[in-house]
Amino acid sequence: MAFIQTEYKSNALLRGTSVKVILPTDGMAGGVEPPFRTVYFLPGYSTTATELITYLSMRNQAELKGLAIVLPDGENLFYQDLPERMTLYSTYVGEELVEVTRKLFPLSDKREDTYIAGISMGGYGALYNGMKYRDTFSKVAAFSPAVDPGLLLRDGAPGFSDEQFQGLFGNRERFYGSSRDMTTVWTDRTIENRPELFLCCGREDRAVWNAVEPFEKALREAGIPHECREGHGDHELYYWEQMMDPAFSFLAGIEEGTKDKLVIPG
Repeated sequence: MAFIQTEYKSNALLRGTSVKVILPTDGMAGGVEPPFRTVYFLPGYSTTATELITYLSMRNQAELKGLAIVLPDGENLFYQDLPERMTLYSTYVGEELVEVTRKLFPLSDKREDTYIAGISMGGYGALYNGMKYRDTFSKVAAFSPAVDPGLLLRDGAPGFSDEQFQGLFGNRERFYGSSRDMTTVWTDRTIENRPELFLCCGREDRAVWNAVEPFEKALREAGIPHECREGHGDHELYYWEQMMDPAFSFLAGIEEGTKDKLVIPG
């Protein structure tokens, strides 16, 4: 496994940005050769890529499943294009970051080898940009996604205010039913080239369960194929760690539990 941190000047963000990259170079996944299949993994609200790599088994999953993982930072903007702030985070994630990392690292340029995932706010970003850029991403994995930011306001999520919501999405009337409303987008049966979807959330999740449960129900009622895991857990690292193997097995296209233990040759 190789861990790389790179910085470059982003045109979409109009500033320098840092990106963490994990490459499965040690051969423990059965001699995976480049170009590597790749997961673009989006951190959540107030979380950095460094925190995810530190607290979750990202490096293990890269090596076990034979996947490269690219982790940008999200800066609490729900991975949206905000031209009035001269910050295009959706364009950054869905276009520029993919192009730049493919030039710098031995990553596959095929849609079937390119995936997007994220936790909480990053889960929303993965759902939003996975569908928006569905010609690029063939699979989406959303961990406890903040699928309805409006409910974060209603339930008083720490650090998220009405001013922030309006700055990102406008008023609620404009949000619901728009291209930023994930229930509207993902239940649209007319959409072609739809990414495969893995969704997970703990039933005790006080931040987003009240949004994820109706979202998943809407997917079922619309007949949208997806894989869903619930189980017990709050909006917490412990639950997300339990979902690492199921989610990355889904992305890698292997049976869950078949590559869930890293064995170092001795």
